[in-house]
Amino acid sequence: MKKSSRTFVAGILALSLAACQTGGGGGKYAAGEYRASREGFGGPVEVALTVEGGKIAKVEIKGAGETPFVGGAAMEKIKENILKTGKAEVDIVTGATRTSTAVKEALAAALARPAESAAPARLPKDGKYLTKAMGHEGEIFVTTMFRNGAIASAVVTAHEETMGIGNFATARLPDRIVKAQSIAVESVSGATVSSGAVKAAVAQAIKNAGGDVAAFQKPVKKEVIKQEVSERVDVVIVGAGTAGLVAGARLAEQGKKVILFEKMDIPGGSMATTYSGVMNSHSELGAAYGLGREKQSPSWNKKALMAVFKNYIHAEYDRFNGEQPYQNAMMDASGKLVDWMHKIGVGFASMGYFEGGLQYGLTPYLAPGCYQGGAGYALMFLADRINTLGTRIVYGTPVTSLRTDASGRVVGVRAEGKDGKVWDVTADAVVLATGGFASNPEMVAQYYPANKDHRFNAVAASTGEGIVMGQAVGAAVECMGRELGAFMSAYGSDYELAFMHVSTPGIMVNVDGRQFGNIAVSNHKTLAKALLDPANKKTFYYVFDDSGAEATKDFDAYGLSYKPIFDRGEALRYDSVAAAAKALNLPELAATLEKHNQLALAGQKDEFGRGKLPYIETRDGLWLLRVIPTFYLTTGGLAIDTKARVLDKNGAAIKGLYAAGDVTGSIEEKDGKEYGNGFDAAMTYGYIAADTIVAEAK
Repeated sequence: MKKSSRTFVAGILALSLAACQTGGGGGKYAAGEYRASREGFGGPVEVALTVEGGKIAKVEIKGAGETPFVGGAAMEKIKENILKTGKAEVDIVTGATRTSTAVKEALAAALARPAESAAPARLPKDGKYLTKAMGHEGEIFVTTMFRNGAIASAVVTAHEETMGIGNFATARLPDRIVKAQSIAVESVSGATVSSGAVKAAVAQAIKNAGGDVAAFQKPVKKEVIKQEVSERVDVVIVGAGTAGLVAGARLAEQGKKVILFEKMDIPGGSMATTYSGVMNSHSELGAAYGLGREKQSPSWNKKALMAVFKNYIHAEYDRFNGEQPYQNAMMDASGKLVDWMHKIGVGFASMGYFEGGLQYGLTPYLAPGCYQGGAGYALMFLADRINTLGTRIVYGTPVTSLRTDASGRVVGVRAEGKDGKVWDVTADAVVLATGGFASNPEMVAQYYPANKDHRFNAVAASTGEGIVMGQAVGAAVECMGRELGAFMSAYGSDYELAFMHVSTPGIMVNVDGRQFGNIAVSNHKTLAKALLDPANKKTFYYVFDDSGAEATKDFDAYGLSYKPIFDRGEALRYDSVAAAAKALNLPELAATLEKHNQLALAGQKDEFGRGKLPYIETRDGLWLLRVIPTFYLTTGGLAIDTKARVLDKNGAAIKGLYAAGDVTGSIEEKDGKEYGNGFDAAMTYGYIAADTIVAEAK
């Protein structure tokens, strides 16, 4: 699983009993103002305090990169305790260990600074030091070499970070640190957690070498020179995520002069976080494998698949009398998309159901396979192909507005880079591929008020500016405010566990230890309702046995692993059901497990009729993992037609403007169904947008 917070719940994110005083000799501090920072979970955590009368009178704790509902809540709780006691005493907050530790160390460093100022900073001893810090997926190991009191080199020795996200940080941060001789270098936007882990590992190396971390935290100033840039191209693509990369590669291949603007430092958007399976109706690749068998499979046979999808249409949302035009267009393009990707060199895992091996059937999964980094490799492949074809991706440069002419046609964009460049680009066509708005709380509150108080497990780039820019030139929005689904994530780390119901036989229970539904975790709407139900108090556990634990670490059927939940200590083993129930205050757990196992022994099928309930063996103990259902995307967006042309409020196409991906919302919802295949939709409509632009230019 490749990806990466939760609401502060009393009793779970409670302060530990053993206090760890950070300084002050009995709480007596010298008057003055103090300031310091240390590396937290998502970047620097800064503390600023004022001491009056021997006590701390004022304190501010900031950490822009910390997850709001975990690290942010922990910082607020620590601040309250400091102001209440007047002392710099910090207890580690469960679920926010790194944030708490950063605050504790920053407080100690700040209060110790006057005493240290009289003496020179301690320099690290020469040598090579191997240290580690927890990233998004697992521990990141860094080897740091010191020579003559300086950082001579830093190398990421090993990591398990998301391919297409975290790997960019592990590749870039070490060199930045060495060059600047500071761990206060700029993080890689889009990979802040991995960036923070690299910095934390180097900071630990400095400590291990006997050096003062503060000596290597000098701010790194970056010179920004204002520069106006004007250009004329055929097509501007706004956003180098899934849809933007597909559209950019297709257009560049066909000789179009294209420029892509990406506001983050890295390409990909949400692409690297997907499961990497791709629909492939009537693909040559599927037919070559199937040898006739594909005709019986909905994975390949569009007619069979659309008949199934028709059963999911909600009458109140059906605008097309069951015809499903948007998904029909998507399926028509899906096979062509797969064959094109295969032709240009994108790898796919072997199809089929193999005895004792992978179970991918007739669905092409980007190699090496499901949640194994295939989508990350594919996005890097596409970005590299775009550059090789002579097309530019301009990073760190958000588009701020669309340009129109007197007739209302979209004729270009204005973009402003963090490097100081201001771009004024004219074009025949503009493609909006900026993603949804799950990471924009204001837009969520506006369009999904029922979800406004809940954390979305989405990439930081999903902030909705493409929708806003589209509306500014007359575009309509649609399908807003419908029910959103949620998948299971590890509490605190946001580690995505969307396939855990497949890899790990188990059940999910609520704050009392009661189960809802037979399996529940496979149904995104069931999970969403459970999260929104106040009776559950946003507290859930996944329960499984030793057999399930081993499958979790290495699930052969799909080839994925959720091993990080064990490495981070998130999955906890108890010697008995009674011990687990007592430790976690789950009074109904024993009765729930007994009832479930009786149904399992009786051959009861799950709520979807797809398989028998798993028996959970508790004789020698059991495992519990604190989880949380997390919303992960918004499904409303810009109105488009089936050729990816953006529509105004009257249903007419806005000339020169196209859109694909999550900025357009759910393709299924446009047909009156529920969201289901956002990754496929982003790729296929990126493909459709490119072909439409080429066709209309002729």
